[in-house]
Amino acid sequence: MAGPNGSQQLPQQKLAEDLDVLDEDMTLLQVLYEKYFLGIDRKPPDQERKKVGSKMRTLRTTLVKNTALKFRINTMFAKLISFERMWDRTLMEIENGTYTRDVFKAKMRSKEQAKAGAVKPAVAAAVPEISEDKLRKLYDTYLVARQRCGEPTEGISYDSVANRIRSQVPQLMEKHGARNIEFKVVIKAGRAVLKAIPRT
Repeated sequence: MAGPNGSQQLPQQKLAEDLDVLDEDMTLLQVLYEKYFLGIDRKPPDQERKKVGSKMRTLRTTLVKNTALKFRINTMFAKLISFERMWDRTLMEIENGTYTRDVFKAKMRSKEQAKAGAVKPAVAAAVPEISEDKLRKLYDTYLVARQRCGEPTEGISYDSVANRIRSQVPQLMEKHGARNIEFKVVIKAGRAVLKAIPRT
């Protein structure tokens, strides 16, 4: 159905469902860019970005009478524009050779190695290493869970989540007398939480 100015008009329920799907697609797009910037993926998610951008701009031209839905569309559009500017800036830095993420990661790794050197060898050897694959899956699931709970995901990088999990393992093992600590994402009181599960 078309509005008086030629804009497309969608039923309210269908529009809300489309926004839910698009919101999740935007979150997954963030994850894909984070993977590329970390060097995990070899190419930026250009096709996914084009798909999300096209959907968002189409919905923005939709005639919406519901104030709440109209506000949500405008908020999501502003969020996408903000992300696109950040992604383009980072892509330009990578192209110009001025991107500092690798330098930052190297410094973090150096600090972690220095801390590990201060730990007694017997204790260090007893702490199991969480694989990169498991950490990545936890991070992706955590972001999507936060999005579904209506919590912000801006500023939550893979490095920050992975470092937090790694730092908690030896403390939790000692506290619970466990051989290993596993983590999973749960929803608690309407919030996404990384839950530690001791394995004895």
